[in-house]
Amino acid sequence: MHTTTSSTTASAPSLDRQRAAARAALAATAACLCFGASVVATRFVVQQTTPIVLACMRYVIATVCMLLVLGKRAFPAMPWRDRRAIAVLGVLFFGVFPWSFNASLTHLPATHVALIVATNPLVTLGFSAWRGVERITAPALAGQLLAFAGLVLALPPIAAAGETGAVWIGYLEVGITVLCGAIYNVWSRPLLLQYNPLAVTAQSMGMGALALAPLALWQGVPLHTATITAGGWAAVAFLGSFGGALGFGLWIWALRRSTPSRVAVFMALNPITAIALGVLLLGEPLSLRLFLALVAVLGGIHLANRSR
Repeated sequence: MHTTTSSTTASAPSLDRQRAAARAALAATAACLCFGASVVATRFVVQQTTPIVLACMRYVIATVCMLLVLGKRAFPAMPWRDRRAIAVLGVLFFGVFPWSFNASLTHLPATHVALIVATNPLVTLGFSAWRGVERITAPALAGQLLAFAGLVLALPPIAAAGETGAVWIGYLEVGITVLCGAIYNVWSRPLLLQYNPLAVTAQSMGMGALALAPLALWQGVPLHTATITAGGWAAVAFLGSFGGALGFGLWIWALRRSTPSRVAVFMALNPITAIALGVLLLGEPLSLRLFLALVAVLGGIHLANRSR
């Protein structure tokens, strides 16, 4: 009887961890579905304005949404060093990241951008191991590589691009995007464990929007918003609400309840979602290649999340 009770007691924490991991996986999946749709929306509206103005509008809307939900809870008491860390991470992730991502889409084809951004989970895993947050295990690395291979299979072959200045500027911009995302995934985790993750998200978004505001004003917000169509404004509203407040709220919630690399691997769903939306909304063909790619991505996510 004593043995049975001890076994039951010992299995309870394990069951709780499994449930927490499952909830984190669901949150990360939902977030990446929002992000994948955001790629389509960004690609649609970025030609009607500028990358900086679009990013600023997106995170102003997202910050307002988060503040309306949180109220006073958006500003918990914390020491100055933590506020400074949130501000720096916010500028990187919600300021530099969206600008460099949007700008790269104006210099490179979407397939180039999607493949390079898909390396974010591998970079996150490297930073996470370097910081001592998690170890690089064979199953974790294999899962990351399998998910990346699925993306290579899903996206159309990349034609050789001329080595013009604009092309290399695009590669630099998307490289900055990957680094900013990986840094935020790893360095934000101690803050997310200590404070309300939604409050950290709201403050980070606000700092990103503030960092972008002077540049957006300098470019001329009235000039570059007058050219946005009704459909473009609908895309902006989606980017700020579902692609901003909801998507990043779920992403940060998942980061608090799992390790950075196990959450980051779900980013492989972003381009898959964008391609699936092309099939559903634009009538593009559903090929066997895309189906096999989806199987590889889901298999990689499953393997990476079963690594421990």
